Amino acid sequence: MKQSLNRAGLVLAAVTLLGLAATTLCGKSQSQNEGPRPARSRAEEMLDRWSDIGNKLVAMALDFPEEKYDFKVQKDERTFAQNLLHAAAALDFVLIRRISGSNLGPDFGEGDNPSRDVFRTKADVVKFVQEAVADGAKVIQQQGDVGLDKTSKFFGNRLAHNSSIWTVAKEHSGEHYGQLVVYYRANNLVPPRFAAVMRHQRRFGIITRSAGNRWDRG
Repeated sequence: MKQSLNRAGLVLAAVTLLGLAATTLCGKSQSQNEGPRPARSRAEEMLDRWSDIGNKLVAMALDFPEEKYDFKVQKDERTFAQNLLHAAAALDFVLIRRISGSNLGPDFGEGDNPSRDVFRTKADVVKFVQEAVADGAKVIQQQGDVGLDKTSKFFGNRLAHNSSIWTVAKEHSGEHYGQLVVYYRANNLVPPRFAAVMRHQRRFGIITRSAGNRWDRG
């Protein structure tokens, strides 16, 4: 009787495993046979890219130690805080204002290099960067695809399509993001995005610590 029960249990387990395997294979087959999802609207795609680089900079601003905010690798370049103020916020606000036709954002003086005398603390800098990312996202959403095709006054006293101006702003922020990765590494710190990926991969045993360090060296 006991042997019969054991055999019945084994048969049930085998059937269950076969069923799960068949379901998984069927799901994969259906997924592979499905066509690609339709493209999102141009404004949605622009918003996605704007938010991606913006949130990376916000994460850095929140994560980097305040006592190192005035750090710079060489004497003739911007500090960590100045990079954020210039690239992630001030230039973004300059372009956002041109595209929106309104004076969005706080008063940070002339030009696109706000003084640390205006943004003295880490909290001040973080808030400024967050406002730039949020205000830019709001303008993209409000204007939609139609807004991307409109033109605004650009540098060099010429008109440019708003889609091109947004792209310039994203690229500019990306350049400074790369520079700030160097600032992290110069202080033996891991940028927050890389740190999150490494934690995830180590949790599931995808990479070793040494492999992770090579991967995210920037």
